[in-house]
Amino acid sequence: MNFGQIDHVILFGGAPLLSAFVLSLKRQRMKVTVFSSKRHLDEFMLRENQTLEQILMRNDVPYFSCSDINDNPHIRPLVNETTIGVGLGEVWSFEKDLIERFSGKLLDFMGIRLPRYRGGAHYTWQILRRNRIGCCNLQIINKEMIQGVFDSGEIVKSGEYFFPAHTRIPQDYFDFAIKQEVAFLEEFIEEVRIGKDFPMSRIQENFSLYFPRLYTLKHGWIDWTWSGPDIELFICAFDDPYAGASTLLEGTRVFLKDCFFDLDDGHFHPFQAGLVYKKANSALFVATKEGTLIVKKILNENGENLFESVKVGQRLLTPGKYLEEAMTYSAVYDAEGIRK
Repeated sequence: MNFGQIDHVILFGGAPLLSAFVLSLKRQRMKVTVFSSKRHLDEFMLRENQTLEQILMRNDVPYFSCSDINDNPHIRPLVNETTIGVGLGEVWSFEKDLIERFSGKLLDFMGIRLPRYRGGAHYTWQILRRNRIGCCNLQIINKEMIQGVFDSGEIVKSGEYFFPAHTRIPQDYFDFAIKQEVAFLEEFIEEVRIGKDFPMSRIQENFSLYFPRLYTLKHGWIDWTWSGPDIELFICAFDDPYAGASTLLEGTRVFLKDCFFDLDDGHFHPFQAGLVYKKANSALFVATKEGTLIVKKILNENGENLFESVKVGQRLLTPGKYLEEAMTYSAVYDAEGIRK
């Protein structure tokens, strides 16, 4: 496929990748317009210490907020033969007439190894499975695609990379991936500019894996009957930029972060699981079935550190009703955020 001459890039969605790619396009003196949603525009970007909306305003990037891109009156007049559209975590599915208006130049970026890890919360699921293979994909958006559920378009460009051993929590994955992803998208824009013909490839559906979207406050409850290594992985998977994996301490919800599993104090009986048996070096030592979970951050719902108030002999416990809800709750997001 050849995209021809392009002088205008329309970006759909949000998140740090869109923020970084917008600035890259501006440096390349490309015309760029953003269509986003309230929850994306309000998202705080840690690196820039601003929301996405503030970043767009500061850099004079035209943007529109909409609950449904298909109903937005501004999009169609902007699309012509020199326009290309790229989705970066957009919340909507595109309808047939809007797809056709782009004449094959409407693409979706996916930072996963398609068709693996379809769905959402990609890095949380990858951490739980100890998976360190990253991937960048650009695929044609077609009318069969359902955002966050099913990807069926032909792949225009793809490239794999590996997350280093020190990446343990989602923020580590985000920080490393964004460098690979921006470089990938910059390379694509340059290839389009020089008139490259892109070979098209179809998704191999027999390799498909689907893992649903997650909501930390519902799904992030720790099951203390799990093995110590599994608990460590679970806490890592809901660490920054998320609220953290949670449990109860004396009936009050707390969030655990910055933890690791250790065998130096030996094994414990399952009845001891969740007991805080030692405090040392600004960390809690918590018994698990197979060893110790060393926890360096225990926070309340306001993000305040509770370390000083935790006493040796107290137990971290998650009642079964919360664990059952975590296994049965389905997270559904729209342009405003999580549907309550």
